[in-house]
Order: sequence, then C-alpha cells, then structure tokens
Amino acid sequence: MLLAAVVLSGTVAAKEVARELPYAAGNPNGGLPLWNPGDRFVAVSGGSCAGSCPVYDLYVFSDGRVIFVGRELTARKGVANKTIDPSIYTSLLTLIVRTDVLDKKIKRGSCLPGRPMLSVMRSTADGQRMRIRDMNSGCAGYADLAKDIETRFIEDTEITNWLVPRR
Repeated sequence: MLLAAVVLSGTVAAKEVARELPYAAGNPNGGLPLWNPGDRFVAVSGGSCAGSCPVYDLYVFSDGRVIFVGRELTARKGVANKTIDPSIYTSLLTLIVRTDVLDKKIKRGSCLPGRPMLSVMRSTADGQRMRIRDMNSGCAGYADLAKDIETRFIEDTEITNWLVPRR
C-alpha cells in the first residue's frame, strides 16, 4: 500500500513540472496533434472541474492561425479556425517566457477540490517537440498565474463567443 502511494505521488509531482514531448505525443487529449512538425505555437488547454467549466484547446501559431477545439461545455463544439494578427502570437509567447511558467519551479500550496486544470504549451525552437505544464487552478501558487494566462489567451484571440455558451 505504501509503495502504491509513493508511486502515485511521484506521478503527480512529475506532472507539476514542465515536460518536453515529441510530436507523436503532442496532443494532451490524445490522437493526432493539432500542430505539424516545424510549426511554432503557444497553446492552452482547459480541463474539466466539479462545476460547469469549459473543456477546450486553444492553439495560436506564429503565422496568425488559431485553432480552437471545443470538447465539453463550450458554445462551439469541435474544431474552429480563424486568423489573427501574428503579433498576438508574439505577445502570448512573450507572456509565457516572462512568467517563466514552463521553466521555473513553482511552489504549489494547498489546493481546493474540483478546480479545473490548465495546460500551458509551446513548441520548441525547432518545432519538432513541445513543452507542456499542467497547472491546477485551485492550488495556491498556480491559481493567479493560470487565470492570468488563460484570460490573456481568450481575450487576445477573441474567442470568448466560442467558449462561453449564451444564457
């Protein structure tokens, strides 16, 4: 029993640091990645929660392409594409680099149950791999950072109407 607890806690800890994944494993939800080798991108993926949180992927490419995938509890289901000014990619990449979210060790504090996960991603410089970090938005140390990054992605790409169902 103790061994199982150690193994499981090791798995959780491993996901709390950024990982580098090859193209073949480059879709956090399984299946074919939404990017091709050589693409430069930044992305976020919102996960489910105990309430009514949207589950989605949002990729922004250096050429201005945007790919949104609404999975659950989103206004738009499936894949949606648009084009934005490529400077928005640069701005979001700068946000990820300046916050150091994929490189620094973030001390995670106590966590509230049932909060959504946010995965933050970017391609490596050569576009052959991706870096990803999973952040529990209910945990001290992650909550503000996750909210700030997610908000910037949604607002800067102007996809709120795809994400939030109308009431």
